[in-house]
Amino acid sequence: MSNTTVGLLTIAAIFLGPLAALQAQKWLDQRRESRNRKLMIFKTLMTYRATPVSPLFVQALNLIDVEFSSDSKDEKEVRTAWKILLDHFSDLAKVVGGVSELTHERTADLLLVMGKCLGYEFDRVYLKKGGYYPQGLGNVEMEQHTLRRMLLDLLDGKRRLPIATFEQKFPDLVDRPQDDDGER
Repeated sequence: MSNTTVGLLTIAAIFLGPLAALQAQKWLDQRRESRNRKLMIFKTLMTYRATPVSPLFVQALNLIDVEFSSDSKDEKEVRTAWKILLDHFSDLAKVVGGVSELTHERTADLLLVMGKCLGYEFDRVYLKKGGYYPQGLGNVEMEQHTLRRMLLDLLDGKRRLPIATFEQKFPDLVDRPQDDDGER
């Protein structure tokens, strides 16, 4: 190799080396950000798996097709499980009564393949039954739903608001002697 060729290769390496390093760093940063967004979706779904009607759970579900969009086998499995769950939710919307056992099964299926895609190993039973949702919160949620439903029925004219008058006829609690002016 001539000195001129070595010189040109050296100059090219001086200019192209940092550009290649920047591109490689940019690619790594984009990959890390993509993984972090996927992890955030997964963690949100895991956090709210016991309450699939939670707005945060719904928002996370709606991001799956955006963030798990590559053609990799694992991400295709995530999108397939996601579509099955969405199909189930569209059927569930026609049924009164809330979340079914099948909802928990479909959610566990989605979390299982999503966890596998992200490097987590969970068993299906844990994903289905492991979420904590205290009975007290369930009671509050049910009471709020009942009150909302009753108020809407009242506003729609499907329910009446009972109104009654009460007379207050209670005896004096203490007999006090009257003074000279006739006051007690």
